[in-house]
Amino acid sequence: MANRIRINTEDSVDYCYFPISSLQINLKIQASHDARIALRTHLGEDSDVYEILLGGRENTISAIKKNNVEPNVVEIETWDILNDEQSRGFWIQWGWYNSLLSVGKRGSITFMTYKDKNPFVINYIGVSTACGAKGKWILDGMQSQCLALRQQLLETNHYWVDYDDEVGIPGNAVSVSEDGPYIGRAHHRGSVTPGNVLGGMCTLPWGGQVHEKTSFQIFCGKNINWVKSWEGSVPLYALVGGETEDNYPLFIGRVCIDGIYHVGKIQPNHQVCYISFSGRERAFKEYETLVHNYFPIVEWVGR
Repeated sequence: MANRIRINTEDSVDYCYFPISSLQINLKIQASHDARIALRTHLGEDSDVYEILLGGRENTISAIKKNNVEPNVVEIETWDILNDEQSRGFWIQWGWYNSLLSVGKRGSITFMTYKDKNPFVINYIGVSTACGAKGKWILDGMQSQCLALRQQLLETNHYWVDYDDEVGIPGNAVSVSEDGPYIGRAHHRGSVTPGNVLGGMCTLPWGGQVHEKTSFQIFCGKNINWVKSWEGSVPLYALVGGETEDNYPLFIGRVCIDGIYHVGKIQPNHQVCYISFSGRERAFKEYETLVHNYFPIVEWVGR
């Protein structure tokens, strides 16, 4: 299932990233100049990255750069390619099979290509506007789920243990903090949703409300950590904890409020982490993501 994302970008060199598992994306961009797109394997500093610039130098040139190395691998004149009063359509395509990165206008032919002798897997796309520009973006073709994530859900099922009220909390259950609740998940309205486990109950956020489940699973294991994340992004080694009723992946996140951690669901296509708090579902753009250090196939998981 494909997804459409709408986002506004401020004047900033920082990218806002989203997981992607397709080989092509369609974009609509409304900006005066300097719209930038980044394509990368993961969100670590050592990731390979292509940067695509549209309407640079006051809307006169477009370019492709690899790994932040000068000079640009491609640079062409594209006078007035962007417009700050109306959206302009573009598409970007990449393929590991032919090592070719292509950029074109919507409904038109390619105007930039780069054939890379050393291509890499693309799992994330980022967007930004800089040099005094602000932008409005629509991203079409964001893949909601991929086989690798489905496989990861299957491969990690043994970390999830059905809760038994007579046995209680398993000895190797993972808590969200030293004195916080445990990590659980439960079925709800066609979804499998992560949530808090406390007092024999799993409390999960869904549809703006809090839902309590007596039938649930607890996450058990070791070698986990929490990594600071934001706006729907998840780091390498993030563990898929469930999926929405529409088959979008859900990751495990936590948010600290007044010194107390609350566990919830990171929903990348919504760009937030949802938790249960004060009797309702609350969304946070900044959160921490649970990562599992010893997951053998994670290097090639495409998000």
